[in-house]
Amino acid sequence: NLMYCFCRAGYVRICKLIKGLRTGLLPCAVYVTSTLPYVVLTIFLIRGLTLKGSISGIKFLFTPDLDELSNPATWLDAGAQVFYSFSLAFGGLISFSSYNSVHNNCEQDAVIISIINAFTSIFAATVIYTIIGFRATQRYDDCLAGNILTLINTFDLPEKSIDDSNYASSLSHLNSTYPAIISNLQLKTCNLNTFLTEGVEGTGLAFIVFTEAITKMPLAPLWSVLFFIMLFCLGLSSMFGNIEGVLVPLQDLKIFPKSWSKEAISGVTCLVCCFIGLIFVQGSGNYWLALFDSFAGSIPLLITGFCEMVGVVYVYGIDRFNEDLKFMIGHKPNIFWQSTWRVISPLIMLVIFLFYFATTISKELFYISWDPESKPYPVWIYIIIFLLAGVPSLAVPGAAVFRAIWKRYC
Repeated sequence: NLMYCFCRAGYVRICKLIKGLRTGLLPCAVYVTSTLPYVVLTIFLIRGLTLKGSISGIKFLFTPDLDELSNPATWLDAGAQVFYSFSLAFGGLISFSSYNSVHNNCEQDAVIISIINAFTSIFAATVIYTIIGFRATQRYDDCLAGNILTLINTFDLPEKSIDDSNYASSLSHLNSTYPAIISNLQLKTCNLNTFLTEGVEGTGLAFIVFTEAITKMPLAPLWSVLFFIMLFCLGLSSMFGNIEGVLVPLQDLKIFPKSWSKEAISGVTCLVCCFIGLIFVQGSGNYWLALFDSFAGSIPLLITGFCEMVGVVYVYGIDRFNEDLKFMIGHKPNIFWQSTWRVISPLIMLVIFLFYFATTISKELFYISWDPESKPYPVWIYIIIFLLAGVPSLAVPGAAVFRAIWKRYC
């Protein structure tokens, strides 16, 4: 079933890309897939705020954790999320911009997209954590109820003599009076923050945590349908952008024979991508997905973005770039853009990479197994990690060095 759905999605992608972005139903589909998630998120937010524990989830979301903020991996994940949401270093933005006119106001587009993206991220996170707060509260209440029932049955106490309000004091009293009996009961540890943090990352968030919470809501089938329609729309719209960032460079660089039409190039590229993607629908697909997500979608994007920034500002020249923008939008970018391009953005990316590299290179890498315990990666997987993270990261500087040597000696 999973392979069938994957192949069907690939078929839809091939059909739409062969027809092109401006033909067929694709322009209309983009409007639907871009706006429907906001409608669904708004419905979920309204429903989520009415659930018990939703406020606890929102408080947890906006409460800073200093230990996490001091971890370079956290900043790398945040940077990778920004690159994903803006489609930076993918080539998608450049590909889509080729459909605009020369004098399109790209500065205004950048500001609008940044504001909408930031709002969407905060809005979506708020919606998710209202549901996670509800789920965590449900699990916390079930945990307390189980412990209370165990205490009442063990000590033959009157029904409802222990409840949520006096559980802590009752447990403390019984523990001081009958410590041996309490230790043998093996009561569960009920901590709301622990339940809030369990399983809130990766695919487990969408397909385990969120769906588990939905099953406990009234009219669960309705919310399930809305949620997975939203995921389908998000995946569909992202799929077009990602593959377009691959197709356009292949066509511009004329890697394929001249006799090949654009339709043939699109079809072959999509088929190759589908063939590679079959690795994710195997029994071990979730492990491969986590591996790709951890190494192919973080460090290479950061280094590619850094190389793009340095290449434009210090190789092509910021003055020439400013003149190009002045020709396009009618004025030179202000001091904010200048300082960001010249210093702030390259410095932030460089610092994140150096700190992450320094902390990661000195420790053994682990993955989460199904039980779910952390286990070390086998030795051969480091070759895969190098292919996923090292080769893409070295592509831009390696090509630059090769071109420099070629021009000098050939």
